[in-house]
Amino acid sequence: MVRQSGSNNDGGEFQSPALERLVRSLSRLPRLGRKSATRLALHLVSRDDGQAPAEELVAAVTEARAQVTNCSRCGAITENDPCRICLSERRDSSQICIVSSPVDILPFEKAGFYRGRYFVLGGLLSPLDGVRAEDLPFDRLAARLEADGVTEVVIALDASVEGETTALYLQRLLEGRDLRMTRLATGIPVGGALAYTDEVTLQRAFQFRRSF
Repeated sequence: MVRQSGSNNDGGEFQSPALERLVRSLSRLPRLGRKSATRLALHLVSRDDGQAPAEELVAAVTEARAQVTNCSRCGAITENDPCRICLSERRDSSQICIVSSPVDILPFEKAGFYRGRYFVLGGLLSPLDGVRAEDLPFDRLAARLEADGVTEVVIALDASVEGETTALYLQRLLEGRDLRMTRLATGIPVGGALAYTDEVTLQRAFQFRRSF
């Protein structure tokens, strides 16, 4: 078993440069701090259980990087382009749900009540972070609405300042078009991430969505 030495340098780093590089790399992942990254790194290099978790992880990451892509039509994560949702004749092409990230599609699909299609923005407007309108695929969204004959756009963005800013921009961008614009109803907490909303709350928010 690999243990952290008690004689590390004053910076609290490992005496093993390779292990330190692994910890630093893992700590760059979202929601993973130094302590969690350290525990994960030690587990990956541990040989106590007779298995090789690191080798298995490397193989899985390599396979995923080679096979996983984004749907060229909606932006969802897929191995086949276009994705199965865009290709399905049982989905309602006249209704598009706009989300900020591919992961936001998952709770809708898990709940199973939504039968339309999606469009992933790939982010939210945030001038302070340097994310402006030209950085997001609004032109491609407009083309998709025309091509699919969309009659309703459901705006399903995080209940945050950035989500509100993006929703208002979409309202201005799409106003004057012959389509219904709706937003998810209250129920999703302010500041809450859509991807981590429970199924019941999400379904009620969708069911009672309001015109925008």
